[in-house]
Amino acid sequence: MVVVAAAIGGRAAGLISALSAALSFDFFLTTPYHSLRIDSVAQVITVALLFGTGIVASLAGRARRRRTAEVDAQAAIIHLLNAIARAAAAGETTDQIAAEGLSALLDARRVVIRRGDLDHEVVAADVGDREAPLDVDYLTRLDAEGHFLDGRPSRGPVVRWVRPSQGVVLELVRHRRPVGRLIVTFHQGQWMPPVTRLALATVAHALATTTGPAVRHDQ
Repeated sequence: MVVVAAAIGGRAAGLISALSAALSFDFFLTTPYHSLRIDSVAQVITVALLFGTGIVASLAGRARRRRTAEVDAQAAIIHLLNAIARAAAAGETTDQIAAEGLSALLDARRVVIRRGDLDHEVVAADVGDREAPLDVDYLTRLDAEGHFLDGRPSRGPVVRWVRPSQGVVLELVRHRRPVGRLIVTFHQGQWMPPVTRLALATVAHALATTTGPAVRHDQ
């Protein structure tokens, strides 16, 4: 039951279940009965071991829940990349599909795809709250591999979680030349786990290899 509680409700639910199990064992099955007092050293050790085992079980349930969420996220990423590839193969614009897919996948506040160099950018897709601020200078920048720029760790495996970010910016680079930017903002500060960063980097790479017609000039 502790494992089930942790898998469904997270670490807090698992810890509460472990504590409840230990206290229930103490109250009903140790002497004196129907009391939280314990008159035997062996029973004290038993209750302590029960609580410790419950904590370990709750952490295992939490890890299982996280793995399940990561698997679901990876499946959603693959589905989005497949949709982008099929649209590109059919000669359709990929920007709107990518923006809508990322908005749903990340529960983003706003997803904007811009095409062109920095001096002549045009908006190719804009999904979400269009009134939300979009000051890219204050957003976290990621490189082509999902590593952090702006002084954050950008070398080695992409395994770090950092402080919550209000949004991210990735350049779309084709043949070593910037051809646009992918901008994502969140409703509030959001942690950036590896799976999220890699998803954004992969989508940015897919967009850079396709062409997307601009729909209106950036303001």
